[in-house]
Amino acid sequence: MRKYLYIQYTSMIVVCFICGVVCYQLFDIGQVQQIIKYSDRRLLQMEKPELLWSVVPFIVALSIVLFFSTHKYLPRIGLIFIAIKVTFLGFSSVYLLVQHESIKLYAFWWFPFQLIYCVLLIMLYQITTKTTNRRALKTVMPWKKVIFLIVVMIIVFAVEYLAITYLFK
Repeated sequence: MRKYLYIQYTSMIVVCFICGVVCYQLFDIGQVQQIIKYSDRRLLQMEKPELLWSVVPFIVALSIVLFFSTHKYLPRIGLIFIAIKVTFLGFSSVYLLVQHESIKLYAFWWFPFQLIYCVLLIMLYQITTKTTNRRALKTVMPWKKVIFLIVVMIIVFAVEYLAITYLFK
């Protein structure tokens, strides 16, 4: 059963990334920049972004996935948000490569860290959605795993910010 989940989530990442690339081709540059401005405005400038604009997308994604994956009736919305985030990864990757022509930023900053975030969000979703104990019909949250994943995400965020500091010298 677990093997099928890996295949399902891997397929979701691949299909959503490709959909993001296709969506970039469908929009003109003004629309693309508007979408990026609302999603992650760090990509619009070729200079070191402020810490606030690095923290906001991280906190928003983490809180949305945590909220919906622990919700009693709407846990699938967390997975839909992760799919949208992966689609934005494909969308913004093409923007970074085409508009800024920066393979270095793409290879060392944008793609690896955003992919790691998406995988960690999927893990967080998977851990927090399996919280009901069928016999007792009560909610059981694996707090140790959730806190561990959040700490790992914060460490990845710190490493990403160090990479941003190094790359935007």
